Amino acid sequence: MLGTVSVSSIRVPLDKVWQSHCRDLYEFWQVKRGDRIAPTWREFELVELPNACVRFMHVVDVRDDPFDIVYRFWGTGLTEVLHFDRTGSSQLTTNMGYLEETRRQQVIADYRAVIEERRPLPFLWDAHSTRADADPLVVPSLRVPISNDGVRVTQVATHFDFTQNREQWEQVFLYFERHRLFGAE
Repeated sequence: MLGTVSVSSIRVPLDKVWQSHCRDLYEFWQVKRGDRIAPTWREFELVELPNACVRFMHVVDVRDDPFDIVYRFWGTGLTEVLHFDRTGSSQLTTNMGYLEETRRQQVIADYRAVIEERRPLPFLWDAHSTRADADPLVVPSLRVPISNDGVRVTQVATHFDFTQNREQWEQVFLYFERHRLFGAE
């Protein structure tokens, strides 16, 4: 039993997540977008990314009126780590399960930032369980916009790197949390 899990994210500079598979996603996104704001979903072929990246990714469709995020793709690695699969789920109505309810609005805010800024945004995520013997889990992540019309962000792809360097990520997270260089997201 996980207990309740408290999750927070902090926005960091891109180079702070560069030593992870976030770099693979960023470089892939850059090539696919060319000189546009973002690639289209049709161009964003997940099979062209390393498996270690895709396993820990999800892709969402952005909906308007009311604003919502609907999970189009959910990597198998995310299911293994998080113990749920959100494929087809709406962020507005999904059961948050073991996550604190406040996380819903934080996730929506992270997506809104990508949509408004129309560029990749790197974050460090910090998860703490109320279970007594649980270790903290800090992972780098990157959200990249996808645009089917070259104007609006219509999808967002996100990678979380659960694969390596956990102690390094904890140190980076603590540094940015202490200094609030980019503010808590």
